[in-house]
Amino acid sequence: MRRIALLVLTLVVAARVLADDRPPLAVVLQRVADYVVQYQKVISGVVAEEHYVQNADKSERPFVTHRELKSDLLLLRAEGQTNGYVQFRDVYEVDGDPVRDRNDRLLKLFLNPNPKGSAARQAAEIMNESSRYNIGRVLRNVNTPMFGLILFDPTYQPRFKYSLSTEHKGTPRGLPKSEAFRLPGDTWEIDYDEVMLPTVIQGDDQDAKSHGRIWVDPETSRILITELVNEAKTVRTTIRVSYQSPPLEGVLLPIEMRETYVLKNRFNTFEGEATYGNFRRFSVNTVEVIGEPKK
Repeated sequence: MRRIALLVLTLVVAARVLADDRPPLAVVLQRVADYVVQYQKVISGVVAEEHYVQNADKSERPFVTHRELKSDLLLLRAEGQTNGYVQFRDVYEVDGDPVRDRNDRLLKLFLNPNPKGSAARQAAEIMNESSRYNIGRVLRNVNTPMFGLILFDPTYQPRFKYSLSTEHKGTPRGLPKSEAFRLPGDTWEIDYDEVMLPTVIQGDDQDAKSHGRIWVDPETSRILITELVNEAKTVRTTIRVSYQSPPLEGVLLPIEMRETYVLKNRFNTFEGEATYGNFRRFSVNTVEVIGEPKK
């Protein structure tokens, strides 16, 4: 009996030491912000292949209730904005059929932008193009994996309040029971709540506050998992993403995304699941031909 009691006491003391060894919350948030800034620089222009499955409630019939998309997903900086990163989903296959106007859309968005349009308008066009194959009644362009991570950019951090939770082991409460969402025991959890208006996400042209959690590697400050919950008037959105790929220039890329949309007034649900791989650099090659002058 004494051995058991001593073992329990030792574990409790060890847990307190781990908690006391954590730096202050402000230091952790600064480290995470530095990582996110570096992250955006590293992966700007990196392309990932995405296999994305969406399922809607059967009550949506005769509308589409199942869709499978294959896409190239990339993060780009919107010209003219200091912190204007947007994610673009270039869908090349829908339910097994190729998308015919793919090249035309890329030329329009990236090679021949509207000279009169602002950078913000160009970013909005890119995001709206990325969402045009979504199914269900919820119009959305937040269903991209890096969105929850970018909320920890220094530009957005003042809009939220944070708390640093205790260490977790295995799969934290509420996360998918998937190997991609398992965590080591010394991972830090940061909880966040949006406190400023207007909110980052707008639902039906109204403020829609967000809250959620992220899990951080204490040694490297790399973000391992993000959870984003958005509370709009008519829909509750939950998006969880696992970043546990082999490091690319010191950062971790997304490997799996799970999302759920619950319509509050209809009690029906839309769900999505995406996986990522084949990461590579995006490049645009242009050829200029100078002809002979006219005589």
